[in-house]
Amino acid sequence: MDNLVTKQACLDRLTQLGIQYVLHEHEPTPSIAEVQKLVKFEANTAYVKNLFYVDKKSNYYLVLANADTQIGKLFWKSIGLSSGNMRLTAEDKIQAVLKSSKGNVNPFALVNDEADQVRKVIIDTELAKFERVSFHPIENTATIEIKLEDLKENFLKSIKKEYSLVDLRDEAQEKPVEKQVEKQVEKDDKEKQTLSITIKKSENFSKWYQQVITKSEMIEYYDISGCYILRPWSYSIWDHVQTFFNGLIQGIGVENCYFPMFLTSKQLNKEKDHVEGFKAEVAWVTKYGDSDLNEHIAIRPTSETIMYPAYSKWVKSHRDLPVKLNQWTNIVRWEFKFPTPFIRTREFLWQEGHTAHATREEAVKEVYTILDFYERIYAELYAVPVIKGLKTESEKFAGGDFTSTVETIIPQNGRGLQAATSHHLGQNFSKMFNITFEDDKKQTQFAWQTSWGISTRSLGAMVMVHGDDKGLVLPPKVARYQIVIVPVIHKDLQEQDLVAYTTKVRDTLLQLGVRAHIDDRDNYNPGWKYNHWELKGVPLRAEVGKEEIKNGEVRIVQRIDNKKFQIKLDNLKDIPDLLADLHQQLFQRAKVNLQSRIKKAYNWKDFMAELNQQNSILTPWCQVDQCEQQVKKKSGAESKEQDQEEDGQVHLTGSAKTLCMPLEQDPLDADTKCFNCGELAKKWVLWGRSY
Repeated sequence: MDNLVTKQACLDRLTQLGIQYVLHEHEPTPSIAEVQKLVKFEANTAYVKNLFYVDKKSNYYLVLANADTQIGKLFWKSIGLSSGNMRLTAEDKIQAVLKSSKGNVNPFALVNDEADQVRKVIIDTELAKFERVSFHPIENTATIEIKLEDLKENFLKSIKKEYSLVDLRDEAQEKPVEKQVEKQVEKDDKEKQTLSITIKKSENFSKWYQQVITKSEMIEYYDISGCYILRPWSYSIWDHVQTFFNGLIQGIGVENCYFPMFLTSKQLNKEKDHVEGFKAEVAWVTKYGDSDLNEHIAIRPTSETIMYPAYSKWVKSHRDLPVKLNQWTNIVRWEFKFPTPFIRTREFLWQEGHTAHATREEAVKEVYTILDFYERIYAELYAVPVIKGLKTESEKFAGGDFTSTVETIIPQNGRGLQAATSHHLGQNFSKMFNITFEDDKKQTQFAWQTSWGISTRSLGAMVMVHGDDKGLVLPPKVARYQIVIVPVIHKDLQEQDLVAYTTKVRDTLLQLGVRAHIDDRDNYNPGWKYNHWELKGVPLRAEVGKEEIKNGEVRIVQRIDNKKFQIKLDNLKDIPDLLADLHQQLFQRAKVNLQSRIKKAYNWKDFMAELNQQNSILTPWCQVDQCEQQVKKKSGAESKEQDQEEDGQVHLTGSAKTLCMPLEQDPLDADTKCFNCGELAKKWVLWGRSY
């Protein structure tokens, strides 16, 4: 077997073995601490310390430990060895045995152990809690994630290296290691089989969110960091959004279309301010097969520069205007921030509308019409209240004239979430792409343009706002099933009678326009089904058993408050009204929670006090960019919630930023001062920490 002395040789070997990996390239990192600073993984990937030991007989042992494990000495005894005989291997011996170096020990270098001097690989049992583990692929200029099972059962077996799962902590060695491993495996299996949410929303919001979206079957994690599988339970929600929004925009003359996802470097760089806003996030295609492309091709981070050359061809006269196009598509932005499903991902789904108009007035009207539509999506579908406003100059869309936005606030942590945006582009892009028309006076004019979009981030907002300790709470308007009927078998009840009754209930509801489903699976009992559909957030559950059939009733259970009541079959006609009422209850509850997180402050002391109480703050402001940047810097320095990583998922900054200048503005007294700099205030602005 050939030695592995380069990163590429290592990656090629993994490919030959059929081992999938995720590659993160970076500057040389000789220590695990430096890797943790540079590379951020999903919560199910472990940072691994690689320690190379040698005994007095020159037998070598590679220890793979979770980065957080406090490695003791007693574990050596559990595998028949003495800690007194062990010491860390010197640099020259690492080079001789593994052809590696002290800051670059990794299990793949075991291939280079030609004399078979490495007797065993010792794997920390803590790593069994993770799906993936991370190592340098021979060179410490990169880190890869692979499945732990692939390391053990594929790679190590391919080079005939023995391994043992060992608890490396001293306190664990009071019991036999086999018992420890067995207990851990049982615990992990039990956790996987646990249907319910095991973490309270109030105790660990990030982990609660991860459990809810995975256990409710909305999301499945994928091998590429920042990319996720949208399962049918979540995609059905997006279907409802598409149907609703298509109806709104088509009512004002917008047509759906599709443009390619690729653009040339020349296209991307045509609008300087625009490309600077996305430059760090652009993903590039550089090869096809084994050949290099003559010109690198960008994958769209947004479509202005893809669509507008076509607009330039199509628009010649004022009679060609307005052009109103929308596309439902995917977007790739290679975020440097830590990805979180729905909220911040490298690929996401959205709609993006692009319009061109003869006058500024028409374009501005379009901006606010679309903003109202976004407010309706959140209110009428998601039952989530939003704040309509304008972005500041530093926060507006790159290359645009102004940006309007709908913002919401997550009650659990008081963080702002940009929910959707509608941009007035002015004539900036039409001048860059020569979108001109001859007006009714035979004068050549540049078109006025807008662009606007809402994405699958909106699903994350809905989960965060409404979910509880039992799982999802779905608004009825977007739930795939609005009511699930659970048959309850009884020894005195004939199966055919139960089937006939539940079918009648379902068909009655379907005729009323209610999305109803019978859970007639015979491999789960009713209690399991109750928990299952509760976790998935179905608004109503209908239970049908012996007594219900006898009395011509159905037992209804509401997800929002667990309220239970009986309803006669003749009154099933009231279910649509009940669903509408539940939607309003959700919206009003969320509205109260939103308003409770918005506080006013007229000076810096009160501003910081409210910020440290996890609130968003409405302040009088001078509208000067320098003042805005100063607030960001000062609030970060004085914040009790310092910059942090939460469970490898979200980089939550402690500093405040402007969320928006609300469209609804209370009057400011003529002598009202800016809360920060003391100059005359011009606007109320909403500040807060954000995602």
